[in-house]
Amino acid sequence: MAICRFSPQSDVFVSLSESGQVECCACRLNKRATYATPLRQEMIAHLKEHLAAGHKVPPEAIVELADPSKW
Repeated sequence: MAICRFSPQSDVFVSLSESGQVECCACRLNKRATYATPLRQEMIAHLKEHLAAGHKVPPEAIVELADPSKW
């Protein structure tokens, strides 16, 4: 399930894997490798690193990760 996809408004592709991990696919901070974590808060921190690096991250991606009712 994709939380956000690459688009003109997004430099990140974040999805939930079948194993339950949250993945930042083709991560620009991780030399295009996948960054994966089982913790939503850790992915939120990772997305904030993208923002600090000047990358576009849709605000709704962080909102969805922070919402426990979505998980």
